[in-house]
Amino acid sequence: METTADGTYFQEGDHVRIKRTGETGRVNATAGGVVYVLIDETNESKLFAAYADDDASIELVTPKGL
Repeated sequence: METTADGTYFQEGDHVRIKRTGETGRVNATAGGVVYVLIDETNESKLFAAYADDDASIELVTPKGL
């Protein structure tokens, strides 16, 4: 994730979880406020907003102990 004066955004390589389904994946690319997430189990690509806030559909997954 990247935090700027404008807010916090997901970055390429971030490991994320889709809140609604529990699926996990990696941010594969970002473009103009959109992130492309490659889902771990299916290799399916899904689109989400790049901004990370309380209403975001995805959340950052961090390794245990961090």
